[in-house]
Amino acid sequence: MFISRLRCWPVFVAGLLLPLSFAPLEWGPLAVPLLAFLFYKWQGATSGEAWWTGWLFGTGMFLGGTYWVYISMHDYGGIPVVVAALLTFLFALFLGLFPAMAGWLSRRYLHIGNTLDLWLVFPAVWVLMEWTRSWFLTGFPWLNLGASQVGWPLQGYAPLTGEYGMSWLLALTAAGLVALLKAGLRKRIVICVALALVWVAGVSLDQVEWTQKIGKPFKVALVQANVSQEKKWDPDFRQEIISDYRELTRPHWNVDVVIWPETAISAFYHYVPESIDDLEKVAIDKGFDMLVGIPYLDPADKSYYNSVLSLGTERAFYHKRHLVPFGEFIPFQKYISDVLDFMGLPMSGFSRGEARQPPLKAGGYLAGLTICYEIIFNSEVIQSLPAAQYLVNISNNTWFGDSSMPYQQLQMSRLRARETERYVLSATNDGVSAVIDSAGAITARSPRFRQAVLTATVQARAGATPFVRWGNYPVLFALGCIFIAVRLYRRKLFLAEYSQ
Repeated sequence: MFISRLRCWPVFVAGLLLPLSFAPLEWGPLAVPLLAFLFYKWQGATSGEAWWTGWLFGTGMFLGGTYWVYISMHDYGGIPVVVAALLTFLFALFLGLFPAMAGWLSRRYLHIGNTLDLWLVFPAVWVLMEWTRSWFLTGFPWLNLGASQVGWPLQGYAPLTGEYGMSWLLALTAAGLVALLKAGLRKRIVICVALALVWVAGVSLDQVEWTQKIGKPFKVALVQANVSQEKKWDPDFRQEIISDYRELTRPHWNVDVVIWPETAISAFYHYVPESIDDLEKVAIDKGFDMLVGIPYLDPADKSYYNSVLSLGTERAFYHKRHLVPFGEFIPFQKYISDVLDFMGLPMSGFSRGEARQPPLKAGGYLAGLTICYEIIFNSEVIQSLPAAQYLVNISNNTWFGDSSMPYQQLQMSRLRARETERYVLSATNDGVSAVIDSAGAITARSPRFRQAVLTATVQARAGATPFVRWGNYPVLFALGCIFIAVRLYRRKLFLAEYSQ
């Protein structure tokens, strides 16, 4: 048993390499042979072996792709090295359970034969587990394979099928590579032609516009002050930080929209009324709108929110809806608070904003707001559409140091732009701030760890892509049809064998 499992360790290495297909390297096609290697291992495996190889693959994948969790916990959370390293490893082990479950399901309940497993079962269970990971225990859809295809031919399917449809097509391509190993010449030709058509069609679809421009382009300025995490939350530096933001913004008062990043003002809204009034006066006098990251304390019930404040045309709020577990709220807090206190984990108690909040008006158009990693949940981003005419995401990625995390988030922001055909304005504290057009291309970006003001021209758009209209439901419906068909086919085979 030990020797057989030892032979599975190349699967762990394959999973460890998979994050190379994501930002910052963005070697998207690399995901195909690596996933194909996993599917190859699943062929002929028992359900237990498929579980084990899936777990190894997934653990390697998330160790390589979310190692920055350690930086957040140790460098900024003050958690001891050993504890932070252990928690990071346990985090990867937990996320690895989703590929493990995909392997187990494919061999235990959905096994119908090598060829059909490849084309029907393996890709479908992979996508099912990606989608499950997007909502289970509040969700963490990081490193979904579809996101690795930003800038590559499969991106053309984003407005049609969304991220999970792209993952499915990539998984089907991986299955095709495995099928080529055993197929005869004629079948190999058919497989190659079919896969070529899928990828060529992606290039063609990428040229299709599902939405339309409205109004005149408007100018934006994304202000990146590069404030250190220690200084950011020190009350002694509060006014100095606000003054820095104002001075960085001053040369750009001629734009239509100014955006400050997440918690740019690191004090509750009601604690700094003079600063808010001064900013609003400048915005009204100079004729621009502002979107400012600021925490909000509800005077009525004392709940507090991670928020965006709009100033200028209107004074209104967006409150963050999808909070970060253990960062912005503590799940099962009353049960595990003693354990967290023992380990020294930082605790927060933000409240969730309402599920559906109207877009905020800025620059004469409606902006759909997200804060930090909310941008990675495609089903939530489209809740403001088609009303929203452009999208804004503000973040503070200082928690993750000089890691790949901000680039991975930027890559997912590009995918949201392509799925929705809306500009995405990504304003961060220390980079990477970026302006992404409706085709998912970066038109302007800032360097990391520098003060910068990113200016660009943005085009508002109206209408809805098929994905905005239908969300992930078509892909989920197709998955359901496949699983039902497979189970019926298995039942037919069982009855035929039993009757003999």
